[in-house]
Amino acid sequence: MVCPFSKLLCTAVVLTFVVLGPTAVLSNPNIDTKWTTYAVNGSSAEALLNQMQRKGPNGYWAYTRWFVRWTANCKVSLEINYTMPRHMNREAMPSNLRAKWDRMVAALKAHEQKHGAHGISAARELVQKRCWNGNAIVQKWANQDVILDQRTNHGMTEGVVFP
Repeated sequence: MVCPFSKLLCTAVVLTFVVLGPTAVLSNPNIDTKWTTYAVNGSSAEALLNQMQRKGPNGYWAYTRWFVRWTANCKVSLEINYTMPRHMNREAMPSNLRAKWDRMVAALKAHEQKHGAHGISAARELVQKRCWNGNAIVQKWANQDVILDQRTNHGMTEGVVFP
């Protein structure tokens, strides 16, 4: 090998390549976050609850899906898809109901971001462990989503209540 740098620096580069592999596996994973909404327009609590139950993803008011992918050389990418309700005519709601709606949506967003954080943790752990035992890592963090919803009753203990 011909090295244009000092012998010590070249040795460090070679050792890094041998120990870590040819990719920069210690860098953060590539994260792509997408937010989508579904429309609601009720002016009463009953109408809004009905619309969210009917239109919400998978029977929930909101939903987060995350997908971790990795290559043979441990290039990790994460896609997080959040789906939330969006009121199309907030002014039609009485002001006291609008305030409750706003509080619920803020709590719902915070709860869903906790699910997204599990995906981020899975991707970062994959990078840290150089993708060894990747499926088990992903499953561990997917289980944390289930535990979060059980512990918080799908966010109710965190303020995801309406009206």
